[in-house]
Amino acid sequence: MLDWIDPTFHATEVILTVLVIAVLTVTVLRASPDRMRARIAAGGLVTAFRRSAATNTLTALIALETVLVGPGLTLTDLGLRPVTLGDAAIALTLSAAAAGTAAVLTVRAGPIDPDDDPLAFLRPTTPLERRWAAAGAVAAGTGEEIVFRGLFIAAGVGVLGLPAWAAAVLSALLFGLGHRYQGLRGVVATTGAAVVFTVLYALTGNLLVPIALHITVDLVSLLLVPMLLARRAAAS
Repeated sequence: MLDWIDPTFHATEVILTVLVIAVLTVTVLRASPDRMRARIAAGGLVTAFRRSAATNTLTALIALETVLVGPGLTLTDLGLRPVTLGDAAIALTLSAAAAGTAAVLTVRAGPIDPDDDPLAFLRPTTPLERRWAAAGAVAAGTGEEIVFRGLFIAAGVGVLGLPAWAAAVLSALLFGLGHRYQGLRGVVATTGAAVVFTVLYALTGNLLVPIALHITVDLVSLLLVPMLLARRAAAS
């Protein structure tokens, strides 16, 4: 599992990895469920999505910088390989299946009680909010995969000396904790999603597949599900 990951981290790469961890730690500590809701109530969803996109883009760029500055770390160690037709087919098939399944389940389930929806406070309602939600979804799906599946698994192997599977488990747990603003249910759900993304990464050897699925899941949660619920409510 993930046996192609064989990085060598020098001091500069370790420092950059610690910088990524520091940025994410500050973000997580400032993002309890209550504080996140209060910040959105004060600043609006557009600002929240902008900040999220900026944070994910910044951490992804720092992660990629570790490859540029370090001779012992390659793009392959981060799962960034040339895309094959097989990779593209898997990515498109899984993304379409995820979107279709979510659509069917949403229509059949009917209205969702906001108290039972951990993402209710993140659902956009205006065109501007939807545009920034889409931008945030792309930034999160790309940036979080590069950081959590790419850099952190490589760092677990190259810095902590963990077996790849243990580094992958640790990364999945950190990914879940990084979503604590969604509450306990959200942490559990995102940890489960991280396991799925990691398995896809391990099976394909290409980060493109989990990136595509991750972006799709976020777009479905933030845009497709609210749209379908709104149409159902309007029709009833």
